[in-house]
Amino acid sequence: MDNVFLLVINENSMQQQQHSKASYHPYLLVTFYLNCLPENILQIIPRSTRFDWHHRKIQDSFGYDWFVGNKDLFQTLQLIALNKKLLKINKAFLRIIAIKRFMNVNSAGIKAGRVLLKTVLVNNIQKVVAVIGVKQALKYLGLNFQQYTKLKSKVCCTSSFFNLCRIKHPAQLLQKEIQVVKTYCLQPNYKFWSLCSLFHQMRKDGAAHMTLSTFYKYVSILNLKRTRAISRRKNHSLGIRATAPFQILHADLTEFKTEDQKKAYIYLVQDNFSRAILAYQLSTERKASYTLEKPCKGKSRISGAGKNEPMHASNR
Repeated sequence: MDNVFLLVINENSMQQQQHSKASYHPYLLVTFYLNCLPENILQIIPRSTRFDWHHRKIQDSFGYDWFVGNKDLFQTLQLIALNKKLLKINKAFLRIIAIKRFMNVNSAGIKAGRVLLKTVLVNNIQKVVAVIGVKQALKYLGLNFQQYTKLKSKVCCTSSFFNLCRIKHPAQLLQKEIQVVKTYCLQPNYKFWSLCSLFHQMRKDGAAHMTLSTFYKYVSILNLKRTRAISRRKNHSLGIRATAPFQILHADLTEFKTEDQKKAYIYLVQDNFSRAILAYQLSTERKASYTLEKPCKGKSRISGAGKNEPMHASNR
């Protein structure tokens, strides 16, 4: 008997749970009577409930006389809710009220130059400007254009590496692209690669969308110091150098082919200090005696030249 009694109680409680009515927010009822309730919410409300709301005699309810007296106010709300543009303007005016309240509460911090307060203020003003324009926004906020530009100049762009406005300076790399440059430059596999080769590897991998000069610029700004490979070039020692003219002379032979494919030999004598050509001779024969004669002729020319006479040189 006890089990049967418990079973009956459980069935009654389940039926009560199934037939229990949901409670609705007062704002939901207001939007329903103003015909502003979205379709997705209307479909959730049972048909019986909607029928009851439609056929309810609200004339006998308390406060109906006040509703009739302020019917224009509710009609205005209805028009704003149904028109997207008016809804945006309404939100902008509500934001203006919030901004003025924020400016009054934090006036001391804004005058002191606190960056966080100015950032919040400028971001909200820009949202209002996007809807109603600069002139109207500043007019309702009680600010002039100079005050607005001064506020904007003190605010740094957090998404920019150079703290520059991305709208005015769009040719900046994104934070994601800067991170890619850092990753490639600090990767051990590319430790000894040149920057040019590293840039082309980034292009090949599809990770770089910039020019080579921009890549060099950001590597320099980020101070990404890389390990340079050991140079394989020889450190040539200083050659023979004279400390005054005519101390050391050089004799040389140059082979030259003419248009008729005949060989000609040019013998030269050059001063080590001034690099001037002191003597030369053209011959069709290649003999060591010409090489020995040239220094002697050059030396005689040097000794024959007066101290005040200029030394003429030929560059041929």
